[in-house]
Amino acid sequence: MARLSWMVIGLATACASVGSPVERAQDRIAALEDARTDGGGELAGYLASENPEVRERCCEALGRLPRVESDPEVTARLLGALADPAPSVRAAAAFALGVRGDASAADKLLFVALDHHDADSEPLVRARAIEAASKLDRPELRERMLEGLRDADSRVRLETAQGTSRWPATEASAKVVNQTLVDALATEKERDVVVYTLFALERRKAVEAMNVFARQSTAEDADVRLFAVRGLKSLAATPGVLGDLWRASVDSDARIAGEAVLGLGATNDFRTLGYLVRAAQHSSPHVRRCAWDAIGAYCRRIDSRDRALNAKDALAPLWTWSDAPARLEAEPSLATRAAMLEAMLPADEHFAIVAPEPPKQGAVEAVSAMALRGLSASPIVLAGAARGVGASKLADAAAILIDLGTSGELLVRESAIEALAKHPGAESRRFLHACLGDADNGIRLSAVLALQEMPDASDLEPLERCMASARGDGAAEIRFNALRNASKIGGAAAEALLTRGGNDPSRFVRSVARDELAKLGRSIPARAHEPQPSPELDVPRPTRNPWAEVVTTKGSLVFELFPRETPVHVASFLALAERDHYDGTLWHRVVPDFVIQGGDYRGDGNGGGTWKGRDQSLRHEITPRKYVRGSLGMPRNDDVDSGGSQIFVTHRPTPHLDGRYTIFGELREGFEVLDAIEIGDRILDVRRIER
Repeated sequence: MARLSWMVIGLATACASVGSPVERAQDRIAALEDARTDGGGELAGYLASENPEVRERCCEALGRLPRVESDPEVTARLLGALADPAPSVRAAAAFALGVRGDASAADKLLFVALDHHDADSEPLVRARAIEAASKLDRPELRERMLEGLRDADSRVRLETAQGTSRWPATEASAKVVNQTLVDALATEKERDVVVYTLFALERRKAVEAMNVFARQSTAEDADVRLFAVRGLKSLAATPGVLGDLWRASVDSDARIAGEAVLGLGATNDFRTLGYLVRAAQHSSPHVRRCAWDAIGAYCRRIDSRDRALNAKDALAPLWTWSDAPARLEAEPSLATRAAMLEAMLPADEHFAIVAPEPPKQGAVEAVSAMALRGLSASPIVLAGAARGVGASKLADAAAILIDLGTSGELLVRESAIEALAKHPGAESRRFLHACLGDADNGIRLSAVLALQEMPDASDLEPLERCMASARGDGAAEIRFNALRNASKIGGAAAEALLTRGGNDPSRFVRSVARDELAKLGRSIPARAHEPQPSPELDVPRPTRNPWAEVVTTKGSLVFELFPRETPVHVASFLALAERDHYDGTLWHRVVPDFVIQGGDYRGDGNGGGTWKGRDQSLRHEITPRKYVRGSLGMPRNDDVDSGGSQIFVTHRPTPHLDGRYTIFGELREGFEVLDAIEIGDRILDVRRIER
């Protein structure tokens, strides 16, 4: 294992081999947690410590252990800790039970949170208990959990409201849940509870909240207004919300305007196009990009000649195929250019089919891989063009995508390969099979994902070869997705491949193999001896939070880091920064009103690694901390322990990420830079600074 230098990290620490008994205990707990092992009962033994900080840290680590259905011991120990004399330990135990996900814990958690006579007297414990219970699969307890909306403490009410966003909106109790949330909003005074309740109603697409969304969409508080407009967007096809979306599309807050514009893309009213044309000329590149995304969505639903001709006329000030090069060149934002092509390539071709005009015009006779490359040299823009061709019904779409997927930048190749999923056929399949043997793991993964949408028994042999030869950064993600392909294909050969997946070196790949076999009515015998990593962790013990400056092409972002909560993430981030890993890397993903994401050495979103090496990953360090505007988070794939070198920063509160992705820092300076960053901007430097 590579060792971290105290000088590199620059934190005041005490050597793990010395220090107080409490510090030594916490170091040992951290090492066992990092190895994802109980150490034969050693970890659980720390629950008997006389020190509440040690017991609290033990609960946190127990909750992060991989869950094995046949081993209820960890759940039992955490349930016992709900009676600990220290409120901080009880709260940690409750949160850990939610992370662990054992549904059998729900009854005790609700007793702690809601029992009128014996509920915990500490509001934080009640809040953590209701939060944990809401994550567990116990539909019969949903309505009872709603009692938390009447708690005197706003933290309990907030967690109850947020918890409902995790429940399927198709359950029998859905209407009761929705109406209870709406009724609670009528008397709620705490701003954060209002925001999280609006979020839950939006996620549930609650028609019962339509009037509430409309009323709150004019609120003075920007976040209240934002989540209300997101609620209207979720109901965009419902009669009665169009006028409110029109009004919100010109909101002074670009985040709100963008959300409203996206909602307008889901409507069918011709008058909407005027607002979309206006939004496509907005001063904010994020709103312009949203406008083109909305234009594409609107045009894809056009099903008559009259509507097609009207749309072409309305959009003429923005786009005609003959002036596409000039239109693209005039747009300074690469992401918006990509959105323009992604919207108009299928739309022009669709118009030509629905409303043909002599002489035939549109993209049908103009598109080729060579012509698309002539429109832009930027891989970001060409990737958008590939997605646009994929969304089209062009007769030669597969040939164009294969051409784009054969050479050039990784981002373009991968986008073209994944777009082939929408154009199945013998030619596409042969090309995807060839991609499974590519030297680059990003190309392999794109081919696996494309084939996932068009499963066929002929895929099994090349998938097996791909799995057997996958090595290095991203290899585990290739393998577990290939196993999901096999499950979709089914049959004896697929089951044999899944069974072999049960012996994969990756714990998560093995779990996917088990889950997919279970769907087919089969099982994998339990391993006689599950390998246990050596519990050795060499990260610093901080005395205070370090700060880091991320210098970008748009300015600086200054973060406070949280090493006590997330020591491994902070240590890896600062060590990689010291090695100049981030210098020159792209912000390769920007989703307006959501996140900016960067730090990938490949530039396509498939690169990872830690301070230990590119084939290593970070285990999660999920805490109760909420995602707010400017939270510094760790991207991952479906494996919760697959963090690496990439980072993301949130534009707004993002409650659906809470408890699912590690937060290891928070923005303190540079919010205007956060809003300005687009795809294609770069990180120039990351360095530790003093504050």
